[in-house]
Amino acid sequence: MKPVLSYVFFWYITCLTIASSAPAQTAKPNILILFTDDHTYSAVGALGNKVVKTPNMDELVKNGTTFTRASCLGGKHGALCVVSRAGIMTGRYLNSLQGGADVIPPDQIMLPEQLKKQGYKTFATGKWHNDKASYTRAFDEAENIFFGGMHFPKEGGHEHADLYHFDPTGKYSKETQWSAEQFSSTMYANAAIAYLNKNKGGQQPFFAYVAFTSPHDPRTPPAPYNKMYDPNDIPLPKNYLPQHPFDNGEMDVRDEQLLPKPRTPEMVKIDLAAYYGMISEVDAQIGRIIQTLKANGQFDNTLIIFAGDNGLAVGSHGLVGKQSLYEHSIRIPLVMVGPNIPKNKKTDALCYLSDIFPTVCSYLNIEKPASSEGKNLLEAIHEPTTVLRKTIYYKYRDIQLAVRSDDNWKLIKYNVNGVEHRQLFNLNKDPFETKNLADAKKHQSKLAEMTEVLKAEMTFYHDNLDLNKPNWGKVEKKI
Repeated sequence: MKPVLSYVFFWYITCLTIASSAPAQTAKPNILILFTDDHTYSAVGALGNKVVKTPNMDELVKNGTTFTRASCLGGKHGALCVVSRAGIMTGRYLNSLQGGADVIPPDQIMLPEQLKKQGYKTFATGKWHNDKASYTRAFDEAENIFFGGMHFPKEGGHEHADLYHFDPTGKYSKETQWSAEQFSSTMYANAAIAYLNKNKGGQQPFFAYVAFTSPHDPRTPPAPYNKMYDPNDIPLPKNYLPQHPFDNGEMDVRDEQLLPKPRTPEMVKIDLAAYYGMISEVDAQIGRIIQTLKANGQFDNTLIIFAGDNGLAVGSHGLVGKQSLYEHSIRIPLVMVGPNIPKNKKTDALCYLSDIFPTVCSYLNIEKPASSEGKNLLEAIHEPTTVLRKTIYYKYRDIQLAVRSDDNWKLIKYNVNGVEHRQLFNLNKDPFETKNLADAKKHQSKLAEMTEVLKAEMTFYHDNLDLNKPNWGKVEKKI
């Protein structure tokens, strides 16, 4: 054989050998959603928190694009996560979700349903705080399933969560529930890893939804995370207060009963130490999942979306929970990592969790269903001059309303049993919302401007409250 022909033959055989030994990858990218619970936007090391240790979340930030002004949808009752989870699945806004969003009706097409039509396998593990019928429609497979809002201590806590195996009939009878023997985050990561291993080298793309229940209380991080943070070394939030300055309508909701009043610096630091311990623990489980993707050759062909469902106060503004419209309660971490997603990039586009659905559809070049209302975040990623929204609207029940402008002014209005309060913040100078400018004479024109913006946003988002009526806020039964 001539030398040139010999070389070509050797090169051909070598390529065939490499191709046959490499893991088979799907033509379409896989989709993996990693969802944390009660995770405020600032509780990620790479997003500016110098105390909390989140090496795996930091790596996602480094390898992807972060939305620095992402937010949840607000809430219709104390469990904001119900709306957030329905929003991420349907792409719909707060007032377009049925009732309290506890039920996702069949005409509100869910993301996994849409992907099934494109040949995707669908899988879930962890928390589902909506109805079981929608869960059955959404997923082909699932494992270590938790139906509910939180792991109450009397029901085993995070240490012995009450879980289900997948039931294709959708019945999930109480008799089939079982008690986990490992921490909740470990159980959900284990299920996700088993699914990834099962599907490595597969030709059919998958959609995997991993919904952790951490760092939601009870804040009981397992060893070694329970001793990772010394409360004495943790700084108080810059907007720490012993108590909230007025009744916001949720002074006695369950979350606010977790710490006695007034909140002392000592108790807030202890709570933050436990909160950070929970975050570091779930970060480690996220790391296990990412490592499995890499080991299986799936990482380079998977779009990873990491997000939180809502924020948390943990001492900010004298509050503990998330039932408010301050930044600490409505802003969430949101990071996208994957093929053709810019690395180590940040965008300040105003966005909602509802935008994830249409963004995934655009990423896959498929049509989003008419029932999805969100915006395509890829426009903000690839065209930096694109303004997705000039303003963004928030609502908590019928007692708190807010609007934020693209130039970082924010108005919050309250009406609790006929008592009104208003707060105006310049987030450029006061990102922690400590200086209320609503009564300052020189800001009255801005107050009037933001009030009109709020009214316009309410109309756009189908909010039928009439701010001209003195009792526009109504206190509903609390959950």
